[in-house]
Amino acid sequence: MGKSEQRQSKLTFDGGKKRGGSSSSLLGDGPAAEGGLDASVRAMFLDLKNSLAGINAKLYYVTEQLDRIKARVDDQNTRFDHLESRTSDLKDQHNDEREKLLQMERKLDIIHNKNEDLEVRSHRNNIRIIGLPESTDMGCMEDFVEGILKSIFACYKRLI
Repeated sequence: MGKSEQRQSKLTFDGGKKRGGSSSSLLGDGPAAEGGLDASVRAMFLDLKNSLAGINAKLYYVTEQLDRIKARVDDQNTRFDHLESRTSDLKDQHNDEREKLLQMERKLDIIHNKNEDLEVRSHRNNIRIIGLPESTDMGCMEDFVEGILKSIFACYKRLI
C-alpha cells in the first residue's frame, strides 16, 4: 500500500463525527453507523473496565497472599534466629562439658595409676622409705639404709 492509499484509508473520529478522508464511514453511512461505532467502543471500554477490575481483584488477592507469605517468612526467620542462638548456646555448653570430661578423665588416669602402684606395692615385701638422700658421705648406700633401719627398729623395740 502506498502513502496516498494509507492517507485515504485512515479515518479518525472525534465525538462521533468524522474528520478527513472520504464521506463514507467504516460501518456504513449516516448517524446509525456512528451510533453503532460509539456503542461498540463503549462495549469495548466496559469490557476493558471489567477486565481491569478483575485484574485489580486478582492483584489484591496476590498482594494479600504475598503479605501472608512475607509474614510467615519473617516468622520463620525469627524462629531460625532463635534456633541458631540456642544451637550456639548448646555448642558452648557442650564444649564446656567436654573440657570438664577431659579433665575428669585425666584425673581418673592419675588415680588409676596411683591405685595400680599401691596394689603392686602391697604385693611386695618391700618397705618404701621416703626422704632418703640420693648419695651419702658414708660411701655405700646399703650401709647407710641399714643403719637407719636399725635405729628405727631399735626405737620400735624399746616402745614394745
